[in-house]
Amino acid sequence: MRRYLLGILLLLKYCICGDVQDFDGDIKDFVVGNSKLFVLTDHRLHQMRRDLYEEKSKDIINATDHNRVNILVPFDANGTLIMCGTFKDGYCEVLDINNITNSIYYESNLFVGPRQSEKSVAFIAGRYLLVGKKDDDAKPQDSLFSVVSLLSTLQSQPGGIFSILAEGSYAIIQSTVRDVDFVDGFQRVSPSESYLFLNTKTDNERKVLVLRMNSAKEKKMDIIKSLQSATIRCCSDKVRAVLVACTVIPSVNGVIWAGVFSAQNQQDPENSALALYDISNVQGRVKSFCANDEKPCGSESGSELQPLSVVFKYSSMSAVAAVRNGSWIVLFIGTSDGQLIKLILDDKFTPGCPTVLYKSDDEQAVLPRMHFDPVDYKHIYIALKKQLRRESVVSCAKYSTLKDCRAAQDPLCGWCVNTHRCSTQDECSDTSWVSIPKNSLETQLFSFQMTENSSRKITLYLSLSLESTGNPAFSCAFTRGTMKLCDGSDLSAAFPNCSCSFSDQMLYTGGLKVSVTVEDQKITEMLTLRNCSSITENSPNASYTQCVQCISAGCHWSSSSQRCEWTHGPGPQLNIKDACKHLLSEMDYSISIGDSCLHRMRENTNYFCLSSQKSSGQTSALISQRYFTSTHFTLTLI
Repeated sequence: MRRYLLGILLLLKYCICGDVQDFDGDIKDFVVGNSKLFVLTDHRLHQMRRDLYEEKSKDIINATDHNRVNILVPFDANGTLIMCGTFKDGYCEVLDINNITNSIYYESNLFVGPRQSEKSVAFIAGRYLLVGKKDDDAKPQDSLFSVVSLLSTLQSQPGGIFSILAEGSYAIIQSTVRDVDFVDGFQRVSPSESYLFLNTKTDNERKVLVLRMNSAKEKKMDIIKSLQSATIRCCSDKVRAVLVACTVIPSVNGVIWAGVFSAQNQQDPENSALALYDISNVQGRVKSFCANDEKPCGSESGSELQPLSVVFKYSSMSAVAAVRNGSWIVLFIGTSDGQLIKLILDDKFTPGCPTVLYKSDDEQAVLPRMHFDPVDYKHIYIALKKQLRRESVVSCAKYSTLKDCRAAQDPLCGWCVNTHRCSTQDECSDTSWVSIPKNSLETQLFSFQMTENSSRKITLYLSLSLESTGNPAFSCAFTRGTMKLCDGSDLSAAFPNCSCSFSDQMLYTGGLKVSVTVEDQKITEMLTLRNCSSITENSPNASYTQCVQCISAGCHWSSSSQRCEWTHGPGPQLNIKDACKHLLSEMDYSISIGDSCLHRMRENTNYFCLSSQKSSGQTSALISQRYFTSTHFTLTLI
């Protein structure tokens, strides 16, 4: 009985509930290394499997507010975990990454991280340990402050392990600015480059800076002297001069980086903005930052970085992470009110509709750093005060048809032809995987166009906005009532397009029911076809409504003649917003959202659209005329 009660107490203490684990202290930091998680709480370091099962734990020596761990860095290539803290006069310890209870090396009287509660950034840069932090040892009369250090990781390196000595000098970057706050950093593999991101504050202003170094160089001082830096600005609508969180976006060419910037006004519904930048060619120097012994320190040169795109705004974003799937970028955003939001970007950085993956009941803030499952990237780990969660980033299985799978507008999901289910691509082997094309945020699933030839025969071209890894079987059936509209040579199909030719007399009989079949997945769409030349009266005062009617009927709107015409053959899907925008005037929208976003909002309450104009639970939005006759629409969020 005592063993039984002990088991219950242990279960309650750590609350292991599937993909959730609660700890007995606040989570201070957590990192991923060697396919494991290492979670640091007030008093203990936990070694965990990917499924959040705890393998080992290690008590922190005399853990108090004055004795704490401030550096936790996995060194996968060396099979070790570096941990530094403030106990006594500071220390660093090297642990076995497979068994944190096994201490490989310990050194005291060593301050690597900050002495106080300031944030710091540390990671392996090439073969060294790069640390960015505020200078705690500065004296009031000092004018230069050490803010970045490059430390040895082996005894065979200059000065021995944890030394900043380098070729007769110190491998540090200095600044004339005392008040610095390091937010994050990362190491790029090819080419080997190190990036650090920080906030600075002087009497005059706040700034966000990026520091870049060439970590491929052999000598420490050569890495330090390769320093390049720039100021990062956000945004055009208002100044947001504080960086809250950031992430690098995996890219083949260049370095695309995403940052969450804050205006420091939590009452503003657009206080924080998520912006994308190209930081591939950070050149020049910012004022007040320089390599050690460089005089004068940090003369200004180079240009400031401006956003490629501002993709999301919210009152209180607190974290961001990203993955790439082909031309698509998938962002995961943590908020200060405990939400995890998923946001899709196409190759033009156009955002899709945000999706809420998780919402905390007690609105605990998502901590700034989130990590993906290091093996398959299908889960993301988020920390909320005392809780660590493993959340799925894909939920393809909940879509039971090809149409629903495509309507999800998730590039991580596609239709597996052989298994007849919505899945990720790696779950669909040796068969065609049908997914959304790169322009799907701007297109509907179905599009059609009509042409008329000299013999008064109409050809209807139907296209599905889909792409496939293989060549799936594809067929179309065009019917009017119970009768086939076309057959034989008048009917053709090749994924994802098909066409049907028929007499123009058919246009006067009303609508045509079009049934499209991909394998045995039956998708039916009702189309109302009209004679293109008779849609408008061709008056000189063409209206936006006439243009919409023309495009919606599969016809071509001529902006020069201001009339509706037959199309000249199959082409790219026509977009009402683009084709008719010249007829819109004096319209002010807070945000524009696509047809697919509204469609998904109707089907799933986890989808929502945000804008700057929020009051009394209402959000102003522009909805396509495909759904409404008016151009303005008010969406009430429950």
